[in-house]
Amino acid sequence: MDYKKGCCIYTLSEKTVGGFISGSHVYPESELNLYYDFHGLYLLPIESDGKWGLMDGETNEIVVPLQFDYTDTLFEDYMVSHAVKNGLHGYINAQGQTVIPFEYEDAKREPSSNGYFAVKHGKWGVVNRKNEPILPFVYDRIDLDGCFDLTAGWFTFYGGISAIRDRQVVLFDRYGEILEDHLTAHPRSYTTRPQTYGDYMILQRKRKFGVASRDGRLITNVTMLKREAVHLIQKLEGAC
Repeated sequence: MDYKKGCCIYTLSEKTVGGFISGSHVYPESELNLYYDFHGLYLLPIESDGKWGLMDGETNEIVVPLQFDYTDTLFEDYMVSHAVKNGLHGYINAQGQTVIPFEYEDAKREPSSNGYFAVKHGKWGVVNRKNEPILPFVYDRIDLDGCFDLTAGWFTFYGGISAIRDRQVVLFDRYGEILEDHLTAHPRSYTTRPQTYGDYMILQRKRKFGVASRDGRLITNVTMLKREAVHLIQKLEGAC
């Protein structure tokens, strides 16, 4: 008779589904709660007796053995998952192999096409797939592929990297090269087209303004009046 042990499955809808493991197969208590998790290109976290791994929601097979302190959902777009082992953070692939070593104090749930978030000595930095620093570990916060738009109140897409250090914002391109630093406000989206994100952002350093493209390019340095920056975006969008 196969040995069975209880487990918890963590779904995309943030519901926890109980079940048991027999061999390498997972038997959920309720497949109804896993319905939406059957049809995606990702692996679901599973936990039993304090150890975590990853299962295929379509086949219910364990594909990454339960050997970690914690694992996040692995999405095919990223091909890696944030995980914790022996209290340290790193990233693993769909076979459970280490992609970024377990040597960091923290890491973010999802990596980016631009790199991997990590914390060392209490500060955020970014490393590439070879675990080489793209950005040094000196920042209080880093947002890859996004900027927090204080005007809108949520993250908006940006094809580069934004970081905070000593309450000032630094804007990088996707390769980690500085576009503008010492910004005194987060980049803010601006568009003449209602109900769209638009292609441009306004940058601010005290009372001077500039314009950047969402694809990670600097359009103009932060040397303009605000009305000049707005007018430039209007011209770029063909509104005037």
